[in-house]
Amino acid sequence: MKFSPKNRHLWIQPHDEEEKKDNVKILVPTDYEKPKSPYLTATVLAVSDDCNIDLLNKGDRVVVERRMLHNLEIEGKNIYLVLENYVYGRIDK
Repeated sequence: MKFSPKNRHLWIQPHDEEEKKDNVKILVPTDYEKPKSPYLTATVLAVSDDCNIDLLNKGDRVVVERRMLHNLEIEGKNIYLVLENYVYGRIDK
């Protein structure tokens, strides 16, 4: 499937958060979920032609606001989009 983001959106692949395993055992309710950070890191897969973000290319790692991530399910695949305004920065090595 070929997909091109439009209207100032970036197509990204969010990175999974790694959980640290501690040896401490604590009983919690079965429906308990650990609070997630309001931010996440992702890899840029494509950038809309009308984006104003300078020097952002395919393959760059970025930090985005989690609650503004849009998950589209198209033809059985998940496509994650975020508006350029919710990119906080690029991560360089």
